[in-house]
Amino acid sequence: MSRFLPLGKTMNLRHMGGYQTASGNKTRGDKLYRSGFLNIAGADQLAKFKELDVATIYDFRSPMERLKDALQVGSDVEVVELGMLVASVENLWGMLLAEGLTPEGAEKIMAERYRELTEEEIPGYRTMFQHMMESEGGILVMCSFGKDRAGIASALLLAALGVDEQNIEADYLLSSNAYADKALAIGKFEQFFNAEGLTVDESIVIPILDARTGYLNTAWQVMRDSSGSIDNFMREQLGIDRATKKRLQERFTL
Repeated sequence: MSRFLPLGKTMNLRHMGGYQTASGNKTRGDKLYRSGFLNIAGADQLAKFKELDVATIYDFRSPMERLKDALQVGSDVEVVELGMLVASVENLWGMLLAEGLTPEGAEKIMAERYRELTEEEIPGYRTMFQHMMESEGGILVMCSFGKDRAGIASALLLAALGVDEQNIEADYLLSSNAYADKALAIGKFEQFFNAEGLTVDESIVIPILDARTGYLNTAWQVMRDSSGSIDNFMREQLGIDRATKKRLQERFTL
């Protein structure tokens, strides 16, 4: 059964359920979701979203991204805005221009963004976990594409629940499937190329849309370099101690 959940033009919306944890439980598909921007249009699509029973959305998009594409999820869903400029669409475009708009430059920039996300954006991830300790219900983590900022958030959450690295990586790599319709995904960058008087160059956009093992490994390595292990990093930098893990596991596993 596909993990992906169709919802209008929304891309990369899926659940994170069914993963085995170290305790022998499995993650809950009815409580854990991740997504790109929620493109909800009309009452029918909103009703479909409500069926997911999401109580809290952790929105990692930048203020500019949120202004451009406001969420339409209803007043009964709490939206926690964790605005991360690193890996925002405008940030990536600026970096691409500075690098010279090449496929190699795009891949280099993406790896650097994962390093920065785990060095500079720790407060946002810490806030997410702190909020989870004080709230109830299903959660959804999201950013514009649902694979970088939200990808690291999802990886950290699955790690805290006791999912092994192999399954965390497999979940992360699913984002590439979400953008298999390259024409639709690449169109998201058309305005940026056109503003420079250029046509969209697929070879430059693909490294940005792809979820690649090397990108995630960069984030893991930063954690290991700074704290000795991923577990130490989560405890020291994010406040995820044994009690926190127990609370998260009670909430998000069965």
